[in-house]
Amino acid sequence: MKALKELFNKHKEIIMYLIFGVSTTLVGLGSYFLILHLGIALGFTNASGDPTNALRLVAQILHWVFAVLFAFFTNKKWVFEEAKELTTSTAFQLAEFAGSRLLTLLLDTIVTFGTVWILEAIKYTQLWFFTCDVIAKIAAAVLVTIANYFLSKFWVFKKR
Repeated sequence: MKALKELFNKHKEIIMYLIFGVSTTLVGLGSYFLILHLGIALGFTNASGDPTNALRLVAQILHWVFAVLFAFFTNKKWVFEEAKELTTSTAFQLAEFAGSRLLTLLLDTIVTFGTVWILEAIKYTQLWFFTCDVIAKIAAAVLVTIANYFLSKFWVFKKR
């Protein structure tokens, strides 16, 4: 047990980032798919019943807003604890954080739309609940989580 505690303390930042990174991903994915399903229920679909690209774009933007707010406050409080010691204001940190996340929103959007485009082009057939959108968002989440860690650690929450 003591060895486990020492291991946790040694790698606390990465462990906490992974915990809150997964939580942020769940907040983002949950809001993305909730918005998609609401849009589909309201009739924002193409001829084959799939969500329109406009609906995907709205879901993409709103999921980003919810995820960024959740991630900022959890990262500031529990992941990058040295951020508490920074002399910059929370508003400035949030602006930097949102700016860094805009970069990864671009990555997320390219991966999401690119993956959906590729899967639709090869006529991917849904396997269980793995729709084109689910596969695309999983791929994007992995890449974005890695990029966000480095941007947060070395830009937003770095000691100045």
